[in-house]
This record gives sequence, structure tokens and C-alpha cells, in this order.
Amino acid sequence: SDPHAKVQESSKSALGTIAGVIRNPEIGKLSETLLNALGDPSAHTKKALQDLIKTSFTHSVDPPSLALIIPILRRGLKAGTSSTKKMAAQVVGSICSLISDVKDIMPYANTLLKYLKQILFDPSPDVRQVSAKA
Repeated sequence: SDPHAKVQESSKSALGTIAGVIRNPEIGKLSETLLNALGDPSAHTKKALQDLIKTSFTHSVDPPSLALIIPILRRGLKAGTSSTKKMAAQVVGSICSLISDVKDIMPYANTLLKYLKQILFDPSPDVRQVSAKA
């Protein structure tokens, strides 16, 4: 969320380009929701996570899909609410099982693990349990 209009427009264009090359049909259907969450995280992250949880994935997750999903997951894992952290951890666990080539997730692994480890100490037992499984 850059306040400069040209930067915002360029970032929307770049994200739209990424969304245009997604090969995973399930993520493709969610691309508008994901782009909204990336454009205005405080307003749309929870909805994006809810939609990701409701989605039945049958295809592997490709690198462009990860490029859209990972920032949303990172924000969810850092969230203040236990429910958002729990949803993000659930999606991390699900998405990781759908990656066909481990090198696709490697650029994001350290970041995801860092936040998953942090929420292992969350006050909510549900969040701790889901993050341990992820």
C-alpha cells in the first residue's frame, strides 16, 4: 500500500501480470480475491484466507500462485487475531502438500518457518496445534 499513485498502479499491473500466468485453476478462480488482499491487506486478508481454506485443491500449486499466496499467508501468520493465524497456518500446511517441486517453495521457506515457529507459542491451543501440523 504505497501512497504514491504511480507506484500503486505499477504494483497492481505487475500483480495482474502474475495472476495472468497462474496455471492452477483453483488459484486462478481466487485471483481477484488474492489481488484484493495484496492491494489492501488490512481489509481483505481474512477473506482471502477463508476462501483459500474453503477451496478443494486438486492441482499442484505453481510458482506464480505462490507469488500471490505467500504474502497473504505471511500477513496472516503475523496477524493479531488467533483465528487469522490459525487460518494462515492451515493454508500453509495444505499448500505445501500441493507443491510438485520443492524448489518452488524454497524462496519462501525461511519466512514461513520463522512465523510458524513464532505462533507455536501463541496463547491459543488451537493456533499452536495447527502451526505444529503445518
